[in-house]
Amino acid sequence: MKDTYFKIRRPFTRRQHRYDIGSPVGFWNLYDDNHFLARLYQIGNEEQEAFYGYHLQHAVSSGKCSEAEFYAHVREIVADHIEALRKESPFSRNHGRNRANLKMLRIFRDYLISINTYGYLDPVDITITRYNTEITELKKQLTGKDEALKALKVFETDQKIRITKGYLYALVDIIQQLGELRLPDKDGERLLRPSTEMVWVKIICKYFQHGEEEISLQTLRSYFPANKNNPGIKYREINKKHKIFQVSTVNKPLEF
Repeated sequence: MKDTYFKIRRPFTRRQHRYDIGSPVGFWNLYDDNHFLARLYQIGNEEQEAFYGYHLQHAVSSGKCSEAEFYAHVREIVADHIEALRKESPFSRNHGRNRANLKMLRIFRDYLISINTYGYLDPVDITITRYNTEITELKKQLTGKDEALKALKVFETDQKIRITKGYLYALVDIIQQLGELRLPDKDGERLLRPSTEMVWVKIICKYFQHGEEEISLQTLRSYFPANKNNPGIKYREINKKHKIFQVSTVNKPLEF
């Protein structure tokens, strides 16, 4: 075809390059857009950049168009086909193939958007359609997050446990002891196993207050090192005057 921007295969011959478009026989004048995308579906999105560049180089080097004209031409083809596939019936016998092709087209469209240095703007109707689709998807995500937030609010409270002023580190000492408790009937297995020591810090700061004051993470994090065997230079030990309680197991293990 003399009026197409794309590199086509010659009739009744093999493709000179795997990116060449068209069928070996038949008249497909004015269907070059279909053949261009059909070839894209076959080679896959992994090669979309090379595929686009191959035809761009052909169109520009042969004097058929400028880079900006070629870009706009491909963007319009992709936009038209996305819209056409979106309007296909979900009960069509080709629904599975249409979904796969639509996904590939959207990935290809996103690639084209990423290389837009030509100031190209989609037609208003296409832009609105795309934005409406994105808004619908965002609304679904927001609904899911709202439901998750409602579930979490069951455990939220505005009330806190007040630690008597001056005894914050006595509580810290107790928490540290809880982390060291071993089960007497489980070969020394720990009773409590936090995924990270910072969990203790967050629990104290979230659910306790020191007198009338809030407790900051920075105040306590140096008392709960990530690696107890190698706590680092920022680690701070509890002063002996705050070690006024002792948590231990009873002589007889609990029976369940």
